[in-house]
Amino acid sequence: MKAPFLQGVLDGMPESVKIIDRQYRLVYANQTSRKHLGLDLNELRGRSCHEVFYGFKEKCFFCNMHKVFDQGHPVVTYCTMAVNGVNHDFEVSLFPLDGSGGRAEYAVEVVRDITSLSKGGALPQDAGKISSRDRAFGLVFEQMAQWAEDDSPVLLQGEKGTGKKSFARALHQRSRRAAGPFRVFHCVDNPKGECCDGLFGEDGAWEKTRDGTLYLDEVCNLGEASQKTLADKLSKAQARDPRVVAATANDILSLVQQEKIRLDLYNRFASRVLRLPALRDRKQDLPFLAQHFIETYKVLTGSPAEKLAPEALCQLMTYTWPGNIRELETQIERACLMASGPQVERLDLPICAPAAQKLDDLLDTTEKAYLVDLLTKTRGHLQEGARLSGLSLKTLQRKIKRHRLKAEDFRNLPE
Repeated sequence: MKAPFLQGVLDGMPESVKIIDRQYRLVYANQTSRKHLGLDLNELRGRSCHEVFYGFKEKCFFCNMHKVFDQGHPVVTYCTMAVNGVNHDFEVSLFPLDGSGGRAEYAVEVVRDITSLSKGGALPQDAGKISSRDRAFGLVFEQMAQWAEDDSPVLLQGEKGTGKKSFARALHQRSRRAAGPFRVFHCVDNPKGECCDGLFGEDGAWEKTRDGTLYLDEVCNLGEASQKTLADKLSKAQARDPRVVAATANDILSLVQQEKIRLDLYNRFASRVLRLPALRDRKQDLPFLAQHFIETYKVLTGSPAEKLAPEALCQLMTYTWPGNIRELETQIERACLMASGPQVERLDLPICAPAAQKLDDLLDTTEKAYLVDLLTKTRGHLQEGARLSGLSLKTLQRKIKRHRLKAEDFRNLPE
């Protein structure tokens, strides 16, 4: 930090920026980080980051800085903390700084307040996958916030890529078990359906997740015997037993009817079933999620791209996203690598709308793409859209409704 120009840039950032060594001691903290402490940089250097800034005697439960030092990879996590008695949501980004020996000797921590971008207080471990502006999605956040406060089992139902594991992590982070382990177990039993030693054995996941949260991915893959054992354990759960969050990509009631899920096991989760919507059903979130991923991968890949071009946004809004948020993140990462300028262009996104088989289908696809582009340019203002399109306001409203678009989804788009 001997370069005055660099220090001036960091001190001018609205985010909290810190540089920390392998012993979790502060090497640098920018002006935003220091302003609430009333301490200058010389008074902070060499002190434990988690103790000075968060009042924790042990390492922070949310930052996963050990992964940066152990693996040398960037990490993005989320947490909720009280600021002047009011809960705020924060995004914590960590980046390694390699020393002369090639290993990460320091970590850069960037903390950003994203309260205005999120609904509710429960946030995920993975980058931006739960923040939402969709009104219907608000109920999901409300349920999460309520259920995080108890130890009852929770079942998450949603298509692949909708962020079920991120929701499970969010529940864990908001619960009283946040300081305990969060363990993922992929439920694949042996062909005979006997109890899986990896789950219930002496050294299995259940025992290793005492005082923590156990995430059971695709619980429908458990065999009959394992399901019975799990149902019994949940019915007799003790204080130190893991809190179980199970997940499935299939409709849980259909699985019960097909006898792929035991009724007694379903009953353990019946009062806590959370259905996560597919990305195509929350198009309002697409511009903001895409912008978040652009900002993330701009740093990770060195891409010059800073935002979506209007044509690229139109491409995103007309695509059906069968792979949900996971697919969106992958496509934006690839687009950042391909981008050669300050915007992600339409050709940088290797996606396209389904091929039209009939003329009417082609006309519908073209009309919808035009309306998406029009709403994007006018930021959802219908009077301006009617003027630019040459349509009457009622005709424009009718067409928007027919294509299941919403003008409010295009308001407050990223600049």
